[in-house]
Amino acid sequence: MVLSGGFKTLSGMLATTSGQVGFFDAAELARPLPAGSFFALLAEHGERIVRDEDFAACYSRGMGRPSIPPSQLARVLLLQYRTGASDEQAMECVAWDLRWKIALGLAVDHGGWHPTSLTRFRARLLLHRLERVALERTLGLAEELGMLDGPVEQIIDSTPMLGAAATQDTVRLVRHGVRGLLVEVAAVDAGAAGELDRGLEFDYARPNEKPDCRWRERAERERMLTRVARDAERALQAVERADGLLDAEAVADAHRLLRELIGQDFDVDDDGVPRLHRGTRADRIISTVDPEMRHGRKSQHQRFDGFKLSAAVTNTAEPLITAVAVAPACEPDGPQAKDLIDAQPPERRPTRVLGDTAYGIGPVRAELAARGVDVLAPLPAGSRREDRVAKRDFAIDPGAGTVICPAGEVAAIRVEPSGARRARFAKAGCDRCALRDCCVEPVKGTKTVLLAPDEELLIAARHALEDPHTAEHLRRTRPRVERLLGLLAHRYRARKSRYIGTRKARLQAAWTAALVNLNPIGRHLTAHAA
Repeated sequence: MVLSGGFKTLSGMLATTSGQVGFFDAAELARPLPAGSFFALLAEHGERIVRDEDFAACYSRGMGRPSIPPSQLARVLLLQYRTGASDEQAMECVAWDLRWKIALGLAVDHGGWHPTSLTRFRARLLLHRLERVALERTLGLAEELGMLDGPVEQIIDSTPMLGAAATQDTVRLVRHGVRGLLVEVAAVDAGAAGELDRGLEFDYARPNEKPDCRWRERAERERMLTRVARDAERALQAVERADGLLDAEAVADAHRLLRELIGQDFDVDDDGVPRLHRGTRADRIISTVDPEMRHGRKSQHQRFDGFKLSAAVTNTAEPLITAVAVAPACEPDGPQAKDLIDAQPPERRPTRVLGDTAYGIGPVRAELAARGVDVLAPLPAGSRREDRVAKRDFAIDPGAGTVICPAGEVAAIRVEPSGARRARFAKAGCDRCALRDCCVEPVKGTKTVLLAPDEELLIAARHALEDPHTAEHLRRTRPRVERLLGLLAHRYRARKSRYIGTRKARLQAAWTAALVNLNPIGRHLTAHAA
């Protein structure tokens, strides 16, 4: 795995903190921290929240230079996400803020570390897939304190997470794509890069600058877009014709990205000439800086660019976040539910989850049922004309293999060669039915009911919601997740990703989720100490 910054492997020997108190320790020289503050929590219970051995997989046991104790860097990361400080600001606080020194167990004259120490520490976490380590430690601590006892009902929901990169229009996307290809070709063969650059119509030294054009006029704008795309197509074809250039991984990646950028906004004909595509394609790349960002909608009127942050929360007296997931903004909410379940250890997975309509569709219910998890969520209302009989008006009984219409006619459910299940009512029964005009399509002459692949799960969900107590439980309980998502997004600034890429955004989400959990955990630790 290669992360941004060029990290493939990171050497270093695991160093651990010492429990020995020094004469110049900040905790001994300064006055006590405010009771109940986050700094006091880390100073008094930091070794229970994050430990050096939790990060042993990231370091060598006996080779390399001794590292900074990872538990101290983990505490810096928690403080950084809590305060919103940058890497440089965080290390300035380590060097000059007594509260940070006491929370980290440092001497008053400790000069701090270089800001890149945090960059390398996050890279270690990503390389060894330890993004969730702080979140898992808080959940383990909650179990020790009796706040989490075995599998409990959980609530799931999502919130927008804005991307760190700027959104680019079509011209800048393609120009940046060509520029990236030129840079990668130059790294392999400077002569080939120069020849490629001379063969192009436009200058790509400053890809943010658009070519001169009357951009407000539609016809002129479309002609210029086509010229830009043709120039990019020339670059792609030149690289494809050159011997050995595509053998370099970086050149192949830049070539693939540019080809995708052209393909999403242009239709390339058989002669290799790009024509502007009408409409917007789904899953469209919106930034060459972060190609994983996407356009998204939280509602019909609320649009955003970046990612969706999903979370699972326990339905307990003091709710805790048990899992987080980050997906491109264009992805629907429902499919993220299985990732939230899979991220949890088997002994902590819930037997039932609560959610909104996005989690009530059949495919999501089937994915969670395969994992032994029931779903309590409203079913999508679907479209229904006032003057027509809808599918929900029919009594479907897959166990008996029958469908009964509102007029009492019965049809058998048959399995077609394709695997689809369908019930077809007899034409004679439909012809004499008083509901025929509002039930049967005139062209077909008879009524057919198609069963969904997950029809049994949908029927069971509908029956469950018919119980007043169950429906009231869902109505009162589901909004509890929104408060914790609000803490994530606003108090701990997870509304906007600090980093480029989905995995780094997921690391940020997991560590801010640990901060949310430390609020009730800190109260319990303080009460136990008292």
